[in-house]
Amino acid sequence: MRKICACRFAMWELKIFLDTHPNECGAMKRLAEYRKYTQELVAQYEETYGPMNLSSDTANRVAWVQEPWPWETEQQAEEDKDKEAQCHVEL
Repeated sequence: MRKICACRFAMWELKIFLDTHPNECGAMKRLAEYRKYTQELVAQYEETYGPMNLSSDTANRVAWVQEPWPWETEQQAEEDKDKEAQCHVEL
């Protein structure tokens, strides 16, 4: 993640530099290199940890809903039933 942030910072600085030096070929090449390297780092990160944001190609807007919630696990469900049984009061 730090490498991604560092590369994005470098790209931002190069873009600012290119605003004032639009004909600097070395800076344009360096920006292209950073862009490619950043895309590779982001792809590796997302493969391991999931999408970085909703605009990522791998983002699934409803994936978090499809995974079980903490209280939906089998062990948690059994514990909840035990607690309900202990607290059950007949009227």
